[in-house]
Amino acid sequence: TGPGEASDGRPKFDLDRFDDEYFQRLRDRVVAAGDRGMYVAVMLFEGWGIHLSSAPLHIEGHPFHAMNNVSGVGIGSILDYQVMPLEARVQELQQTYLQKVIDALRDLPNLLWEVANESSGGGRVDLEFAAYLGQDSVPEWGDSTEWQHWVIGTVKRHEAEMGYEPHPVGMTMQFPVADQTKVNDPLYDSPAEWISPGFEEPDYFPGNPELPASGWFADPPPGDGWKVVIADTDHFAPGGGDALWVWKTFTRGHHPILMDFGLIGGLHPSDATAGASTSFESFEPARRAMGDTVRFAERMDLISMEPRRDLSSTGYALANPGREYLVLRPDPADDRFTVMVDAGTYSAEWFHVGDRHSAEDGEVATDGSHPTSFKPPFAAPGPAVLYLKKVDVVG
Repeated sequence: TGPGEASDGRPKFDLDRFDDEYFQRLRDRVVAAGDRGMYVAVMLFEGWGIHLSSAPLHIEGHPFHAMNNVSGVGIGSILDYQVMPLEARVQELQQTYLQKVIDALRDLPNLLWEVANESSGGGRVDLEFAAYLGQDSVPEWGDSTEWQHWVIGTVKRHEAEMGYEPHPVGMTMQFPVADQTKVNDPLYDSPAEWISPGFEEPDYFPGNPELPASGWFADPPPGDGWKVVIADTDHFAPGGGDALWVWKTFTRGHHPILMDFGLIGGLHPSDATAGASTSFESFEPARRAMGDTVRFAERMDLISMEPRRDLSSTGYALANPGREYLVLRPDPADDRFTVMVDAGTYSAEWFHVGDRHSAEDGEVATDGSHPTSFKPPFAAPGPAVLYLKKVDVVG
């Protein structure tokens, strides 16, 4: 609204006024996604952009910076915005904004809340990494955990007080943290319903081809039901993502989402020198695998299935014992593998992860006394999936 120009040359913000067109557009887009069967995670605040992006795009580009508003608010770093205690005026404005967003989307069923993206976790980076971020020093960024818990509580209280249907709230990886091996502890210990974990390896550096892949990419731990896990490659394999990772994540009981670098430059990027590893085509196998896992999820009684690495020699299985089993054989070198199946007769269907071909394989009968051996019927090498479903006997 002005008066005066902000750092981008446009009118300064009045932080006490809302643009209703913005919130209507937000609602329209969530509705449009729902019409296409898609969930939307609405990220309420941004972390990375405030403290880790290069000037002038970080704190100097924020509406709460003194040069950008007419409301007398002037945060100087993420410490003033996402680390408790906050100035009462800042926290009041945040709460009012939260309530406005919730009111705008209150009745939409395809909605998840996300507190913030990679807010600070009380750690520091070294000078080399700071230089990589375009910063010439290592500032103090503080720990946003308490503030994130406050946001979660504020969302839940407002929904309850207004009689709205509650929506799941998520907390995602913080960066940097004091101890990378414990990066996910604040997420599991939080009041959030869903989380997006980060890499736990202290020496791992995302994007370094000389280091082994993070465990959340190479061998995700099985879900234990404590939190819904939306496994986001942004937090443990930025620039990565393939079909096998999608299937590993799914059969370990998690929800894979892809940080799709192939979309950044568009289908036909203008920069012909861009590396093949981030081309649109390079991410197509992961995109298709995400669709393939959705189709299996819709066929199964997914809510009754659990990740059971103990049931298969491959270590990757979703199972509703005695009813359904979905088993991944990730390593083509394992010509045969075994699955411990409850007694009964099951239809067997195979799916080739690479070429995406399916093959029926008749019925398999077992007395459940010992593991049953299986071999994929495909001539082409590559990871394969076995789907067993109990045949209902009538009469």
